[in-house]
Amino acid sequence: MKLRSLQAAERAALSNAARLAPTCVALWAKNGSPSQPISQWRPSILVGGDFLSLPLPARPGRAGHARGDGDDGKEGEPHDGSSMWGQRFGGAPDRGGRAAAKRRLDASAAMDRRWAIPYRRRMTRTLFTHPGQALRLGIVMGLVAGGWAPNASDADAAEQPNVVLILVDDQGYYDLGCYGATEVRTPRIDALAGQGLRLTDYYAAAPICSPSRAGLLTGCYPRRVGNATWVHRPDSPSGLHPDERTLAELFHENGYATACVGKWHLGFHEPFLPRNQGFDHYYGLLHNLDRYEAVHFEEAGGVPLLRNGEVVARPADPATLTRLYTDEAIDWIERRTAERDGQPFFLYLPHTMLHNPLGVGEAFRGRSGWGEYGDAIEELDHHTGRLLDALDRLGIADETVVVFTSDNGRGPGRTPEQPIRGRKLSTLEGGIRVPAIVRGPGVPAGRTSDAVIHAMDWYPTLATLAGIEVPADRVIDGRDVSPLLLGESDAVPAAAASEALNGRVPLRRRWEPSAEWAADVPRNQYLDAFFYHGSQGALAAVRWRDWKLTLHPAPQLFNLRTDPGETEPVRDGEVLRKLRGMAVLFQEEMRLDARPAGRVEVRPADAGARLPRSLTDDLHVERDVTYVRRGDRTLEMDLFRPKDAWGARPAIVCVHGGGWANGSRANHAPLAQALAARGYVTATISYRLSGEAPFPAAIHDCKAAVRFLRANAGRYGIDPDRIGAIGLSAGGHLAALLATSGEDGELAGADGLAGHSDAIQVAVAMGAQTDLLSERVAAVSADEKRGGIWRQFLGGSQAEARGRYRLASPLERLDADDPPVLFITGERDDPSTRADRFRARAAELGIETDLVVLDGAPHPFLGRQGWFDEAVDAADQFFRRAFDEPDGPTEATRPRSPHSPSSSAELPE
Repeated sequence: MKLRSLQAAERAALSNAARLAPTCVALWAKNGSPSQPISQWRPSILVGGDFLSLPLPARPGRAGHARGDGDDGKEGEPHDGSSMWGQRFGGAPDRGGRAAAKRRLDASAAMDRRWAIPYRRRMTRTLFTHPGQALRLGIVMGLVAGGWAPNASDADAAEQPNVVLILVDDQGYYDLGCYGATEVRTPRIDALAGQGLRLTDYYAAAPICSPSRAGLLTGCYPRRVGNATWVHRPDSPSGLHPDERTLAELFHENGYATACVGKWHLGFHEPFLPRNQGFDHYYGLLHNLDRYEAVHFEEAGGVPLLRNGEVVARPADPATLTRLYTDEAIDWIERRTAERDGQPFFLYLPHTMLHNPLGVGEAFRGRSGWGEYGDAIEELDHHTGRLLDALDRLGIADETVVVFTSDNGRGPGRTPEQPIRGRKLSTLEGGIRVPAIVRGPGVPAGRTSDAVIHAMDWYPTLATLAGIEVPADRVIDGRDVSPLLLGESDAVPAAAASEALNGRVPLRRRWEPSAEWAADVPRNQYLDAFFYHGSQGALAAVRWRDWKLTLHPAPQLFNLRTDPGETEPVRDGEVLRKLRGMAVLFQEEMRLDARPAGRVEVRPADAGARLPRSLTDDLHVERDVTYVRRGDRTLEMDLFRPKDAWGARPAIVCVHGGGWANGSRANHAPLAQALAARGYVTATISYRLSGEAPFPAAIHDCKAAVRFLRANAGRYGIDPDRIGAIGLSAGGHLAALLATSGEDGELAGADGLAGHSDAIQVAVAMGAQTDLLSERVAAVSADEKRGGIWRQFLGGSQAEARGRYRLASPLERLDADDPPVLFITGERDDPSTRADRFRARAAELGIETDLVVLDGAPHPFLGRQGWFDEAVDAADQFFRRAFDEPDGPTEATRPRSPHSPSSSAELPE
């Protein structure tokens, strides 16, 4: 319907509605002219013969709105109520925003409380964007005038769109057909672009995962919400602060059902989890599936796939995730549509693909011309099409906003020839400029925009499309770009002049430029700039219009319109000064106004063993002692000794875990300190990890540490005949292997100390594997997903390198001369860590062994104070028996009260 005929139809409908009752509702043109465009009409109520014009909330200077450039009031100052609204109803309406889509305009006593209409924040120019909306409003208001009072929630449900936000992991800018890719076929996503708007200059919030997601879900630069640096790991104490209001919380507070299906990666402690960040439903992976997570979860069976806290599968299989996420998303939408009687929904679908390790379903392998990466893209396209088909089948496609984008650029190793340079982790364009497509009610089809849009803009924009006003209780960096999406503007309107519902949100940002920059950086230009942050959180570049200023290692200015590859710096002193001023102002803004990340206080009962300061103060410490050189590589140890323990003491070598591939000696520092406080000299050691040297390098280094302590026994006050070892997980395996390979030339290694023995007198192996020829190890080592650690350490699977597995197996090396071994394991750890076969064989040989199972403990039990204390007590008792030590600390070695005088004794030379 053309605009002119639509206006006529609406006017006729309103005229008919006005005849329904003496009190009626009509639309009155802004200046009394019916020829005014619909977008400029203002709703009015005819009460007692007078037209009462309702306020337009999104227009500058209206009641309750923050004021900015061009206003006669101060920013954030409410209107004084002198408007027509104030005259009739006694003041400005509540603008809190928490239940914006639910509020009503309740008539005053002058109207005899006979009727009420919902006060809709969408009574702005966007209300009349779609054909028929003004017509519906006229009819509804006419019925109201006749005595019918509509239910606010019913009206809201009819107007609020559903929102589906699809976020692909690590998809590069050119990696879709509609963005120029020829190696892959993406017909469904290309069609989505044809049905809506494709953005050519869209930026993720950061070039790396966690910060990018933080920016998307909060509408803020990652630095503002304390999540700008690297990624959250499973053992990280931090995450997205619970006080931040995510998009999900904003929608949930305004009547939406909400779900997150896919990869979270914004914190792993309870306060940071999706269901505590506004999502009713969660299904997916909290983590990545890369090597770090593989090591962390290896003994627990792998990274878990969760549904609302319950483990659905373990380990998660990358090849199934794209399909499973889509299945879950469709099922959730179907249930919401059937059960909630039209309640709108917000679905956030962050895919795990295309992150490494890549996983591709069998039906898509080998289909593309781009290897596994291209295959994964084609599978994503297929399942995106399934989701779109479900919206069509359910009859809700026309009332659903769909956004498709990526969290950052391509990962390493997948960079074909392309005009823009860079990849994930980089702030070159290829690392942070990504595809973005939006389709939805009122979004004209087949359009492309080169406006600079960024991930933070979705927050106020999607809120506007849903008729939700963003609450004014915090600063939001995103801009309301709905006029551009809806075809009303080719550019993002300046915040101070914007008539969009949330157009003025950026005016909440600090604006206090010094005299040095005030003339060069107008506020509207500053708010339109995009600030690039690197993967470590530092400000790296600024873009404004076509210009990009990179800041490191030296400022360079590029024109991205003529040089998207950033190959030829240009000279323009005026522009360079402007962008440099923006960078200075932004740094100051973040310094003053950044909010903290969420952080979990590590309590002794929950994580991270803590030792009393009085205990650690009573220890001598010598750090970074080089104990062996391997070519240009040096290996160090940290030594701890009780200050008041005189004479030669037993020594304990502490071997850290980490799957032979990760970790550091610092991991076992609390364990070494706790044992040192009980009278031992302890040494935490570094050793060559499997990534730099496979087996037997690690055991060579452990033996070198034992020989070093013997060779320097006099210097460190060690009894050379009483040396033991302790370790957890991979460190437990190495401790057990030390016990069973003493004076074994095959595993001795070379370090220049061949005259000293590498035999130990006792070992405590915690969470250790001792039978490397078992069926379990054979299965794990051959598993494509779980066995990478084993294959790297031992040069292949058990079937491929059986001789090396035999050489590394403590069970296979047991003989009657071996020392006592204590095994400590968690009740929830794999049964193989109880070393049943090892202990049975040791009993046959007359070797003392023992087993301690910690109630309820998982594999990494040293992370909780109670289990840590139990393990230290058990190890201490076992060491004392083996070393023929007294039953408890002597007076000289007993930890003293913090009020006892400290000793000035030094480590013996």
